[in-house]
Formats: sequence, structure tokens, C-alpha cells
Amino acid sequence: FTNVALTADNQPWWEGLTEGTPRIDWQGRPYDPARGPAAHPNSRFTVAARRNPACSPRVNDPRGVPISAIVFGGRRRELAPLVYEARDWRHGVLVGASMASETTAAAAGQVGVVRRDPMAMQPFCGYNFADYWRHWLEVGARLSRPPRIFHVNWFRRNAQGRFLWPGF
Repeated sequence: FTNVALTADNQPWWEGLTEGTPRIDWQGRPYDPARGPAAHPNSRFTVAARRNPACSPRVNDPRGVPISAIVFGGRRRELAPLVYEARDWRHGVLVGASMASETTAAAAGQVGVVRRDPMAMQPFCGYNFADYWRHWLEVGARLSRPPRIFHVNWFRRNAQGRFLWPGF
């Protein structure tokens, strides 16, 4: 866990997701609501892949594992649907290439501004996106059964500002 607040029994605490009041804020200080949010807006967690019940027993196989789906995730309060599937591989590359998301605390600048973020890779792609997309198209052309491609938007909200994604 990084940048999270802690409860009295040292368990992670996030605004809107955890009951009660935290004891320690994300900076390690006693929590004081006058100083702002208890958890940093870019708080994260990681977990070992083997802890995932869906993790393949072949996860470390040098030949790889079959991939049946690729999921691109956007962050939009409105307009973008919760989930949809691309018609085929080429359409999936277009779906990924044309993504837009609202900026978060992880990005420089104002939070909540919609910006183009191809394949949600803008901060991470180390070369020209035209070449990147061409590589995706070339890979797809070599596959006899390419994985299905989906776009998800876990951050869609209703008129009352509540998340629409089930279980969020």
C-alpha cells in the first residue's frame, strides 16, 4: 500500500471506501481533517500475481500463456459506456488508439480534465504512437485467433454522482 491512511489497527483506509475515521494520514501524521484528505488521491496497492485466484499455473512459462481478451480501461464520469467489445482486432486497435480519460492525481496538471490517452499509455509509451499502433496491427495480422478487445469505464457515474459499475 502506498499513500493510504491507516486505521487504529494499521489497516489501509481510503475516503469513501472505508468506514470510520483513520488514525494516521497518508504522510504518517495523526489524522486531522483540517489538513485535507486522509489518503492521497493517488494511493495504490500491489499484490503478488500468485494471490490472484485467476492466475494461471503457467504464469512463468517462457512460452507464455493463452490470452483470450485485452481490456482497455478509461476514466470518464459521463458519455463513455461501462463496457463494450470491439468488432475485431483492427477495430480494437482503433478503440485503444482513440481513448480519452479524465486526468488523475497521477498526471501533471489539473485533475478531472478529459485528455486523449491512447491505450491509456500516454505517460508510458517510449516511442512514436503511429509506430506503436502499426505494431499492434502487425501482431493482429499474424494471429489466427486474436484475443477479443474490450473497453471498460469503471468510473461512470449517475446523476447523483454515484459509481454505476456494480460493486464499486
